[in-house]
Amino acid sequence: MGIKKVFILFFIGVFFSFSLGLGLQHHSFAAAPRQTESDLAVRPLDPKRDIEIGMHIENIYNLSLKDKTFNAEGWFWLKWPEAVQEIITKNKIPILEIVELVNQVETWDSNIQLDSNEPELQADGNRLQLVRFSAKFYDDAQNLKRFPFEYLELPITVETRPTIFSMADQAISLYPKLGTRGVLGQYAGLNGFELQGSSLTKSIYAYSTNFGESNGEKGAEFSRVDYTVNYATEFWPSFYQYIMPWLAVMAMLILAPNLEGKFTELRLAIPSTALLTLVFLQLGTSSDLPKLSYITFIDQLYLFGYIASIVLFALFVWGSNLYETAPAEQQQTVMLKINRIDLIYQISAIAGSGLIAVSASL
Repeated sequence: MGIKKVFILFFIGVFFSFSLGLGLQHHSFAAAPRQTESDLAVRPLDPKRDIEIGMHIENIYNLSLKDKTFNAEGWFWLKWPEAVQEIITKNKIPILEIVELVNQVETWDSNIQLDSNEPELQADGNRLQLVRFSAKFYDDAQNLKRFPFEYLELPITVETRPTIFSMADQAISLYPKLGTRGVLGQYAGLNGFELQGSSLTKSIYAYSTNFGESNGEKGAEFSRVDYTVNYATEFWPSFYQYIMPWLAVMAMLILAPNLEGKFTELRLAIPSTALLTLVFLQLGTSSDLPKLSYITFIDQLYLFGYIASIVLFALFVWGSNLYETAPAEQQQTVMLKINRIDLIYQISAIAGSGLIAVSASL
């Protein structure tokens, strides 16, 4: 009985250690709100052919992890010099077609409109055009390996569009500015997620086609800017919703061997019931996710739970048969052997759960 008491205390300690470990894992990537910018393989271009771009994302909503989409509303503005205006005028390029939102989907349900009919002529000779947008966007870089403790990066990608703006022709480059106030508005938060800030990346994107033009390899290269909003999962709500049910079932599996061997039917019923419960819990969890080509953190937990349930059932069957077939004078010795194996199982189940939690934080 002393060993069992020590074991129960040890289990409680591991439970809280497991919870703390997940919390530390969460805070290891939940940094303070920030805004950053970077350049990726951007060639030096003629400043007279730069289009300055800025963005203000007022609202983000309708996030769907399963569809990898989200809705966003806000404004972006373009400012360009006379040299770019001459190209626009000469080629009769509509203002709304100077750039495009690359990862926009379902254009029928979007609203992109000019704030004024004509660009505003600035005192420095540049032209300024403000554009209002409300659209659905696709997040192709979504990574859910740590689900339900994921880190989300929701991008809005802007790119020069007319082929005449490619690197082979007029070489128009987007020049982004990240102001001191950032790009996020007051409704940019998402329920269940902690807003971490924003970042932007300037790059030159090379398509695998030149769109039918005969302007060489650089005709498939366009200037691109990614405005990314960063989120981290709120730890405790996700813990209670996804991890706590799994922990409750695992607690029953780990404590089940403490039942006396004479309760054969009850001992055999626990692992089979736990297995069915784990299956239904995982089905509910996976309904929030798309089909993935990798195993998430929550999948690892349930996979371990399945193995623990099957092993415990096999262990109870072996113990029951061993006890029933043993001679009466050896049954006490057999029971001690079964108890030792049960203890090894309990310690192994706890250690395995801890290893999964540690591996997920690496």
